[in-house]
Amino acid sequence: MCCRAPVKSIKQQGLALVVFAIILALAVIASTLGNVSIEQLRNEEARSTQSALNRAKQALLDYALTYEDSHSGEYGFLPCPDYRVTGLDEGGSDNPCKGAKVNALGLFPWTSLETGILKSGTGQCLWYGVSGEYQSKPKTAMLNEDTNGAIRVYDADRNIMQGTLAQDRVVAVIIDPSKVLPGQNRNFNNTSLCGKDYSPLAYLEGDGMINNAVLSGGDWDIDDFIAKAVGTDERSPPFNDQVVFITREEIWDAVRSRDDFLTNGDSAMRRLTEALARCIAAYGNNSGNRRLPRPAAVDFGGGDYRDDQNYDDTAAESYLGRYPYIVDDSDAALDATNAPNEAEEILFDKGYCEALAVAGGQDINLKKPPPPETVPEGYTTWKNWKDHFFYAVSADYAPTNTAAITAPACAGAGANCIKVGDIKYAAVVMFAGKRTGAQDRNEPKAGDADTKNTLDSYIEVNDPIGDGTGDYTPSDNDIAYCITDEDSLGVVSCP
Repeated sequence: MCCRAPVKSIKQQGLALVVFAIILALAVIASTLGNVSIEQLRNEEARSTQSALNRAKQALLDYALTYEDSHSGEYGFLPCPDYRVTGLDEGGSDNPCKGAKVNALGLFPWTSLETGILKSGTGQCLWYGVSGEYQSKPKTAMLNEDTNGAIRVYDADRNIMQGTLAQDRVVAVIIDPSKVLPGQNRNFNNTSLCGKDYSPLAYLEGDGMINNAVLSGGDWDIDDFIAKAVGTDERSPPFNDQVVFITREEIWDAVRSRDDFLTNGDSAMRRLTEALARCIAAYGNNSGNRRLPRPAAVDFGGGDYRDDQNYDDTAAESYLGRYPYIVDDSDAALDATNAPNEAEEILFDKGYCEALAVAGGQDINLKKPPPPETVPEGYTTWKNWKDHFFYAVSADYAPTNTAAITAPACAGAGANCIKVGDIKYAAVVMFAGKRTGAQDRNEPKAGDADTKNTLDSYIEVNDPIGDGTGDYTPSDNDIAYCITDEDSLGVVSCP
């Protein structure tokens, strides 16, 4: 009993050990934190932001790539932003957008794209702007690989980063609004994930000349965005928006990877080209003298290439041009005796182009029905790519009310017929593939020059004379189907 240590002393020693352990742990933590510099924290924030922006961009590209899977005949469309307080759940794409000719701006539609919520390293939800013609609703009358974006992006010193040329303009932007700046008041709804504050001015800004928060709002207007750089948050006025963009080529490089655009026998564009050729052949086979229609003009003289009605055959004699949607002048040249179903001026509606048998898939219907009937894939695809289809007819098959043609009309030295691969044909229908070399295909809008108005912008064939003769052997970039000089007129894949 005399040598037993006091209980109080043992407890004091244990408490001292606990205190020492705590002090040691705090010292380790302090040492660790001391080794994490402000620069490292900023770098981690930047990496997190870039990751969120990249994921958002890829989700949009995937949406454009797969859009046709659920919308037959339509390629490359992008979702509307989330820009309304009421309506869909937070993060939902608000349909319709602002209009098919007007750019739209709002929060990134993460719910509709099924990405999960995407926030930058600063903890902010992303914003998203999209060109009018790429919006999924309401739709433009024609969207394809030559449809330009309506956005330009500038660097912090107001040098243009993307969009100097019309064909290089941006289709969409994704923006990290970053930290709040003086003058911005963000009304964050604590019951939400992104705040449900749809005021762009509370999140986006610019350098005093370019304002990321304000769109022009006019038809075909081009909107500018400016990207931050180091120190721009301390300028006067300050700005700190980080911008990632999507170009036209990025969208269509993805879309063209689909089987629909490959050169295999069942690609959508090959099947549609064959169907269009069969529709022309049906016109001749149902006419009184086996004559074929005239083409539409190549140059619309400033007219809208998106408008079906402008694809009207020519009143004057013509043998080479765009594929005709309206054939009233050809009907008139044949007269009522020979014109097939003369009362109907739209080629697709004459009754011969609604169940066209083509290789590699189901029959194609080119007729557009009245609402609310479902529009067939054939017409929808043609509608969006109609500026890519060209047609040449032999002089000996051009519309006239003279006697019926006796096959083979193109035989003999005196025949005036086109040829493809050294074989003479009644006509040829061509699909112009992707732009090559210095080809431009810009529409006369937004101050752009019309470069859709020449054949050289589209087709590469040996000798397109345009007088009802010539050599229309296509390059590997184009698709061509020939209408045979037979009785009855047939369709074959051109040599």
